[in-house]
Amino acid sequence: MVVKNNGRKIGKDETREKIIRAAKDLFSRKGYHKTSVRDIVRAVGMSAGSVYVHFKNKQDLFEEIATRNVEELRIMLKEKRRTSRSDDIPERLEKVRETYNIFFDYVDEHANQFLTMIRGGFGVDERVDEDTWRWFSSFANDLAEDFQIWKRKGIISGFNPVLLGHVVVGMSNQVAHCYLVEKKFTREEAIEALITINRAIFFSYLTKKGKEKLGIQ
Repeated sequence: MVVKNNGRKIGKDETREKIIRAAKDLFSRKGYHKTSVRDIVRAVGMSAGSVYVHFKNKQDLFEEIATRNVEELRIMLKEKRRTSRSDDIPERLEKVRETYNIFFDYVDEHANQFLTMIRGGFGVDERVDEDTWRWFSSFANDLAEDFQIWKRKGIISGFNPVLLGHVVVGMSNQVAHCYLVEKKFTREEAIEALITINRAIFFSYLTKKGKEKLGIQ
């Protein structure tokens, strides 16, 4: 399908991307619920029919944008956590701050999107809940894979890797939500607290071998 925009013919893929860019900007500035399809249509400069050719409704469009952003964040975090050796604990611990900075960059840049996802996950907003829990689980499972590697190597023990992954993700999301909504602490305070708690959890599961690698008596 070809759509005319200001007299210029544009292809289907380009039209879709133009709609996504406009909606992403509006969702970011106004929030999901305060943005209407009419707002998106005006921003794109096309007919409403052109939007509905590509997306069933506003929720469908939001999910497309959120999925892209969340997957980009997930890939960035996985890459940042990567170490030269899977059992290099000191290097991994040093990367914790960097990963939380990446996470809070996303939270700051996509505040309305993050809040809509969190609230949707608890059934407060429209039906974003199914995708929301799938997204959160993917982050938890990524962490669980790392924990499982350390567990197999005998560095840490006495826990369920999947459960611990969900604990870390749930804690991080709750702190980020409070940071955005209640504003009772700064980003720096949030990151420091999360790092401290994460280290405490990690050290509580260290084995004798793990302590030796870190030089702990």
